[in-house]
Amino acid sequence: MTKKRISMMLFSVMMLFTLILSACSNNNNKPNNSPSNSPAESAAASTEASEQPSDEPITLTYIRGSAVSPNEQKVLDMFHAKYPNITINIALADGGGVGDMLEKATALQAAGTPADIIWVQDTIPFAKDNLLVDLSPYMKSDPVLSTAKIPASSLEALQFKGQQLGIPRAENPIIVYVNKDLLAKHGIDMPANNWTWDDYREIAKKVTDPSVGEYGISYGQFNSIITAGVIGVDNGTSPNLYFMDQDWKQSLLTTPEAKADIEWIKNLQDVDHSIGLWADLEKSGSGWMKGNVAFEIHGVWEGRNKRENAKFNWDVLPLPGGKAKQVGYTVGTGIGVLSGSKHQDAAVKYLAFMNTIEAQKVMLENGDFPLTEDQELKDALVETSIWKGTNILATIGVEMRAEPVGKIVGASEYVQWWSDEVQHAFKEGEDPNKPIFEQAAHFNEYTLGLRKELGLD
Repeated sequence: MTKKRISMMLFSVMMLFTLILSACSNNNNKPNNSPSNSPAESAAASTEASEQPSDEPITLTYIRGSAVSPNEQKVLDMFHAKYPNITINIALADGGGVGDMLEKATALQAAGTPADIIWVQDTIPFAKDNLLVDLSPYMKSDPVLSTAKIPASSLEALQFKGQQLGIPRAENPIIVYVNKDLLAKHGIDMPANNWTWDDYREIAKKVTDPSVGEYGISYGQFNSIITAGVIGVDNGTSPNLYFMDQDWKQSLLTTPEAKADIEWIKNLQDVDHSIGLWADLEKSGSGWMKGNVAFEIHGVWEGRNKRENAKFNWDVLPLPGGKAKQVGYTVGTGIGVLSGSKHQDAAVKYLAFMNTIEAQKVMLENGDFPLTEDQELKDALVETSIWKGTNILATIGVEMRAEPVGKIVGASEYVQWWSDEVQHAFKEGEDPNKPIFEQAAHFNEYTLGLRKELGLD
């Protein structure tokens, strides 16, 4: 190892240590200088105080992984109009991953300009060093957050040891985009909202004709990743997403039932050939947007692209159901307040403002889905230019399950569903044993030690 690499490693460790010390220091100072108050009392008092007009200028630093869209800027402007003394500066974390967020936060802390707000894609990297504020007291005392109809599963995904370390920043369902013209070509009607995985498979087989470059299922990664995520729950194989047990402690991929579910997904390609090998697709130029693929499982953020560029009749459906139930899947990334922030109350004001009806309506035009379960927002959603005239509300009419942001402790040692090894097992006929089944068995041993280390068991 070179001296340069050693120096960089020491620098990174020192920066993280600085961030942790600051978090500890700020945690020892109660809000509004009220050391005798409990956290709930402090939050309540600070909320009452924050409702009073204040001329004290405050600048919040918001660490995020991508630039602000025009609609997001509108929300920032609306927030500043409501709180003229609070300005929000954006600090981009190149790369946008959890590690990038932490690196940016430690760098700002070391420079003496601690950040206040940050994206939270996974709670554990933050929680193990107490880097985030527990928002639980604010969820009871803040006038917006205390009444906001945030989905319970989304809040639970951002909890650690009973602490609410973040709230949803985005709530975007994964849905099925349906090429109605290709189905009609084969005499097939639009499936019903309560369709099943067997329906999905049979229709995909019927429309597949490699000789003319037509396939039932898109090759994209979501088509296998999300199917693997929900099918265990749908079939009663597992109580939680990605074949996790009731307490999110162990993978059930070691069971015969789970292995059968994985084999079913593989057979969409290995037996039915409804997806098409990549080499063949490159030759034929097949793809959902080209109009020669029936189904594409993807996020609602793709809706604008479909609306503007798809040259055929299409609509949307919820994810299919299985033998036991039908569940949906929501990609929910979080946002939190750093413990090192000098303006925690003001930072929470912004998190609360994001959950107001007026702010969410602006974000609907951005292609986002509502953060809260308000009928007014659902009514507004179906009138947006992206979703008007579609079956979009049906996609969230099933039991929705939030992406397990921090639920799988030791997720880096679990099945890497995005990896080439797993994707090739599903779509290129390769062996799933090592990347899926052996990896799950390894995870089950690894997570036991990690959970003990983190004080979870």
